[in-house]
Amino acid sequence: MFFPHSGGSPASYKEFAACLAGSAHTAAVHYPGRAERYREPSFTSVHTLADEIADRLPAWLGESPALFFGHSLGAAIAYEVVRRVPDQHRMLLVASGHPAPSRLELPPLAGPGGDPDGPLVSLVSALGGDTPEILEHPVLRQMFLPVIRADLTAHAGYRPAPGSVIRCPLIALEGDADPLTNRSDMHAWSKHTLSTFHHHTFPGGHFFINHHIPRITDIMRAAMRQEEAAA
Repeated sequence: MFFPHSGGSPASYKEFAACLAGSAHTAAVHYPGRAERYREPSFTSVHTLADEIADRLPAWLGESPALFFGHSLGAAIAYEVVRRVPDQHRMLLVASGHPAPSRLELPPLAGPGGDPDGPLVSLVSALGGDTPEILEHPVLRQMFLPVIRADLTAHAGYRPAPGSVIRCPLIALEGDADPLTNRSDMHAWSKHTLSTFHHHTFPGGHFFINHHIPRITDIMRAAMRQEEAAA
């Protein structure tokens, strides 16, 4: 199951789903306030959203290993959803492009001057991804900025419960030029699981995953095979 980044939607993972076709059933979480759910208010709390997703999980989870992949904001949401599953046997978490929850510190979204969107646009532009064209289009920009602002505001307000951990294997993925993470913050994920921990570094910035989909899906398949063999 894929958990999108701030401003993202299930379409963000269509190439991942294509690479995993035939070896895994894939699904992606669709956050409110965008695409087909644009009429719904955006979520304001990572914890509340995780509660809602976890309540619906039993209908999706089966007997096969369940891997949750979250990038950036999605990593925090995926982590909190896993924490809410009573039986984490045969589950795996892949946390990508996000410091350990205990190390989270996001850049400010507001700044001085008369342009309230300035810092937000600068942050989104610096991180790259698929958004530069959107920011240059007046109508799309007007639609996109409120969504990503709401996501980032909820993200900035997120704090894990003191001493929170999960009980399943955890894999951390990092871009070596990502301005929002560093090696120490990524390795701190190891303190959030009572099971095994692995860390992989890739060339690239915050959206490094878009350039390494085959290798990342290979890591996911290997992790699922290992979990299947251990069952």
